[in-house]
Amino acid sequence: MSLCLVLHDLGGAPASAEKVFFEAIYEIAPEHWPITPRAVLVATGVSPAYLRDHLLRALKKEDAPDVVLTITRVPPDTAWHNISAEGEAWLREMLEE
Repeated sequence: MSLCLVLHDLGGAPASAEKVFFEAIYEIAPEHWPITPRAVLVATGVSPAYLRDHLLRALKKEDAPDVVLTITRVPPDTAWHNISAEGEAWLREMLEE
């Protein structure tokens, strides 16, 4: 399983789009952690391209044409700063797998 960073901006999408977006993440990756309102780490066995397509399919139903997504794998030597102790522990655990 790999860890992906999903950067997202739902633009002018309806409020329901955020709910649908995170439900789509839950479907494919039960292990995830929102770092900021526009960034989430996702532990998944699918490729970044597949994850992108999965999220876009879900958002298409919510009329969210202005969505911006960037999804990339997180390498084991990732560095971070100012993440909560709980978040840091989760991140270390995911990167060790």
